[in-house]
Amino acid sequence: RRRGDPGHPRMSANLKQSLLARSDWFAREIMKGVRASEHAYITPAQSRLLAHMGGKPMSMAELARRLAISRQAVHRTVGELVRRGILEVLDDPQRRNSKRVAYTERGRQVNRIGAQIIAEIEQRLARKLGARRVETLRDLLDADWD
Repeated sequence: RRRGDPGHPRMSANLKQSLLARSDWFAREIMKGVRASEHAYITPAQSRLLAHMGGKPMSMAELARRLAISRQAVHRTVGELVRRGILEVLDDPQRRNSKRVAYTERGRQVNRIGAQIIAEIEQRLARKLGARRVETLRDLLDADWD
């Protein structure tokens, strides 16, 4: 997109809108990679849930908080991924009546493919923007803002 295009981040009213626009761009690029892979069945909602898990087990409640969606929506999305053999639901040993979501072996393979897709996007960004600028962006985003 070019400057002057209403969807261009520089036309955004504030930093949050720019961050959201770039996050949306990154999610679309990830989905392009997913659709070109053997896991083309993964939906944007499923991709987002898996991204929030970051390869680690997590409680259903924490996923709902991170995704800012209802527990019912998390259960539905997790259920779809369980049927695909990507996730499994386990009892949470630390909390009674609570469930944790974990990757299966197949899920870990999907996670590795996702990491490769993200690395390729980052490489494209580095070619377009310059490696130093991408590293600066990463440093700024990783900085303690609190």
